[in-house]
Amino acid sequence: MTPRFLLSVCLYVSGSFFSLAQQPTVKKGNIDYISNFQSHLIDARSVAIWTPEDYSKTNNISYNVLYMHDGQNVFDSSITWNHQSWEAADHLQHLMDIHAIPPCIVVAIWNNGEKRHAEYFPQKPFEKINSQFRDSLLIALRKDSESPLFKCAPYSDNYLKFIVEELKPFVDLHYNTQKEAKGTFTAGASMGGLISWYAVEEYPNVFGGAACFSTHWPGIWPEDDPNRIIFSAFKAYFLSHYPMSHSFYFDHGNESLDQYYFPYQSAIDMQVAKEFPTSNYLSLFYPGFDHSEKSWSHHFEKAMTFLMNP
Repeated sequence: MTPRFLLSVCLYVSGSFFSLAQQPTVKKGNIDYISNFQSHLIDARSVAIWTPEDYSKTNNISYNVLYMHDGQNVFDSSITWNHQSWEAADHLQHLMDIHAIPPCIVVAIWNNGEKRHAEYFPQKPFEKINSQFRDSLLIALRKDSESPLFKCAPYSDNYLKFIVEELKPFVDLHYNTQKEAKGTFTAGASMGGLISWYAVEEYPNVFGGAACFSTHWPGIWPEDDPNRIIFSAFKAYFLSHYPMSHSFYFDHGNESLDQYYFPYQSAIDMQVAKEFPTSNYLSLFYPGFDHSEKSWSHHFEKAMTFLMNP
């Protein structure tokens, strides 16, 4: 498998079955599945809301809420393109059973298939890139690939606005939720890692922390940006908007696409340690693990335990 084909698999194919959305099933807890959640800001999509085994609308418990991207990969491996999933329901139920985290529900948001890259790519850092490189980047990606990563310019600001202004009010109305930022989190992997940290920095009054697995800091294929122009924009934005009171979890492996991430993640880690020494930041390296839901599932309980216990 060539590196470029690997990138296509990891960053594009994972979202290409948007139109074939299926309802996930879980062994523990329950799922309310909305097949066509409407929005005035972005395209409609499926949303699955998981509640744990002891959940009751009539009890007095306020549940933490975890908003997860690439929602079709969160719960059920039988409906995913690669037959892998995060197995998030099993992990979270186990953590609650042993009292390792507070009560929690999950809102899994399906991605938008071919527009996934544009939807998850942090928009404001993208717009700060010099216009000549930015424009040539979009044109080149469209011209050089039958399945380009960008179907349009990034519109992640509208994606986040959808979560904050349309989806979250719906969830807060229909479920017993902890509505403050200290009980609201977001998580994702690869491009989903980018949109997760971006969500916290854009809406620090809404999200209290982010879990970012195998974060795709290069933004595109690393060799297509040898001067790391995109990463420089991401890094500058991340550091200039860093909320010290919020929690950030990062991790990565060293197999498949993850083999490229060490220098990017290390640069972020070192700068955070220098400028923002805080116990609310954790970055882990998992040698032998790759860029897959199976790997992220392995790390998931560690991430959630850290994220939900400030």
